[in-house]
Amino acid sequence: MSTPRTLKVPRVFYGWWIVAAGLIIAILQGAFYVYGFGVLYVPLLKALGTTRAALGGVIGLSRVEGGLIAPIAGWLIDRYGPRRLLFLGLTVMGLGFLALSRITALWQLYAVFLFLAAGSSFGSLRPVQVSVANWFIRKRSRAFGFLLAGFSIGGSLGWALAWLIETFGWRTSAVIGGLSFWIIGFPMAWVVRHRPEQMGLLPDGVPPIAGRSPVASIDERPEEQGPRPPQEKEPLEVEFTPRQALRTRAFWMLAIAGGVWSAVVTVTTLYQIPFLKEELGASLVVAATIASIYSFVGIPGRIVFGWLGDLINIRLLLVGTYLIQVLGLVTLSLIPNLGWAPLYILLLAPAYGGSIPLRSAILAQYYGRRNFGTITGLLQVVDLPGAFAGPIFVGWVYDTFGSYRPGFQIIAFLLVIGALAVLLARRPKAPETAGAAGSESTTG
Repeated sequence: MSTPRTLKVPRVFYGWWIVAAGLIIAILQGAFYVYGFGVLYVPLLKALGTTRAALGGVIGLSRVEGGLIAPIAGWLIDRYGPRRLLFLGLTVMGLGFLALSRITALWQLYAVFLFLAAGSSFGSLRPVQVSVANWFIRKRSRAFGFLLAGFSIGGSLGWALAWLIETFGWRTSAVIGGLSFWIIGFPMAWVVRHRPEQMGLLPDGVPPIAGRSPVASIDERPEEQGPRPPQEKEPLEVEFTPRQALRTRAFWMLAIAGGVWSAVVTVTTLYQIPFLKEELGASLVVAATIASIYSFVGIPGRIVFGWLGDLINIRLLLVGTYLIQVLGLVTLSLIPNLGWAPLYILLLAPAYGGSIPLRSAILAQYYGRRNFGTITGLLQVVDLPGAFAGPIFVGWVYDTFGSYRPGFQIIAFLLVIGALAVLLARRPKAPETAGAAGSESTTG
């Protein structure tokens, strides 16, 4: 019996070019938007003469808006593809940073960040993540790991942004950020494609079989590639509609975990530099440099944990990263001086970075790739309370008690609850075999 002839595929699978383009977009997003606000925090505090709670509310409200837009953005990406939405979002991001350079009042800062939040929903990694979820299945977690390492790389450039601010001022730095989203981001957006089948390819670079449609041959494996590993013997992909996903227990457990974890983002991206500067006596450049080292140390965490997510139980791996982050947050809240900074960095940075690709990968593993954008958008809506309250709460703690430390400790306690929620988020049964709504299998 003859073996079906496989068609030649490019030496470098095109999905990896999408990962590379998305990584560059993530570097921009991490440097100027995600981690950049932490560098801008103290200059804005002085320029606008406001309180920390009010300034934290800027991030809180922008996250609320981003969360409300997320399901719409996810649906549009699933419906029309990621590239168009990327161009739209990057255009908005550029305009937002140009507007930021002109603000003179707190309400203007709120308006600009609401504008930026809308741009981030379309022009950040959401469209690229949808694309990567479609281009990879068996190598999805590691692909997410490489992609999301861009945020850490961008964060590691915080020292450069701090230097720009101290040399040219924060307004000129905002202009540079806005132009970067256009000059660098637009060419990268052009690389992104929605699904491999549209280019006659299959996920993970599996060679298509001559005479068969890509969809029909997606689960085929040429003999020369050897037998399939044990972890690949389960069905390649299960597809849920958004409504079916909402009926599973796993979705709501992951929502609780995500809502709690979003408060950790507050510490790492917003209050880390102010804490180092205001409580440990670091200068802005030194504090930004330490935060840059923190982000740099998180890069291998994203890649290594992302790689491991394709090899071992992704749910238990995610629980482990949450618990290590708890230790890291407690350590951060207790350090007496800058000499202890390496200890919290080594605990918190790799685990924090590693949890990010795992959160995306577990959603794609549980619910499939067809509605990945919409389902992740719905999950972000449920994350809103933590995303909104985290920045305001930690700022209020400082305004009330004169220290960020109690806020960090409370977030660490809440993250333990998040870890328990992930532990309960077992993989749901396929929709066609599920019994009552919310029934779960016993496999992880």
